[in-house]
Amino acid sequence: MRCLMCGEPIGTETFADLFRGEDVLCSACRGQWKRISHRFRFCGKNAFGLYEYNDAFSSCLIQFKELGDEALKDVFLYPDHARLKRMYHGRTLLLLPSAAEKLEARGFSHLWEMFESIGLPMLEPFVKRDTGDQKARTRRERKTMESGITLKADVHLPKRVVLADDVITSGSTMKGALAVLPKDLDVQVFACAITPKLRPQSEGKRFLNAIINKDIII
Repeated sequence: MRCLMCGEPIGTETFADLFRGEDVLCSACRGQWKRISHRFRFCGKNAFGLYEYNDAFSSCLIQFKELGDEALKDVFLYPDHARLKRMYHGRTLLLLPSAAEKLEARGFSHLWEMFESIGLPMLEPFVKRDTGDQKARTRRERKTMESGITLKADVHLPKRVVLADDVITSGSTMKGALAVLPKDLDVQVFACAITPKLRPQSEGKRFLNAIINKDIII
């Protein structure tokens, strides 16, 4: 089997490989992603992120969703399928929306492809009226995006849900989705990666969380 990112064979070339579970990335490529398994609060909801959003993660995400490399759909969650299915058992994933022209240009729903292999029920209940790239916007402009998200007409939502996205950066899209959900829903938040500013904790606490979440070997 070859790494989906660099094409090199995946095996047991290093000591660390002996302790790794099955993966679709080699240890070198996976090692460039900063694993955090961070639990935090987002707008009063329990939230969880697997990785810190860094250059390596960003490059892979761009290659997948902007350059259309659909073979990379499994790299983001592959080592965590079973864990996420246990964590969110009994919940439905509500996938965050992309702007209509972005979705049309890609020709596929990148979040659907990323999350379907977990095996949980999924819905795409939101419409994003806003257009353009968030990265080109000021902080104030990104804040106004919250009102650009609405629920689709006649959508029926289950009571226990997880708002799921690839990355939480400014948090505007996630906040906009939370704002339009019925208040009686039991909502949690998940993102594959989060920005460092969402992790205001000491190094010692991060190390303890890693042990608790079984993300390091001791």
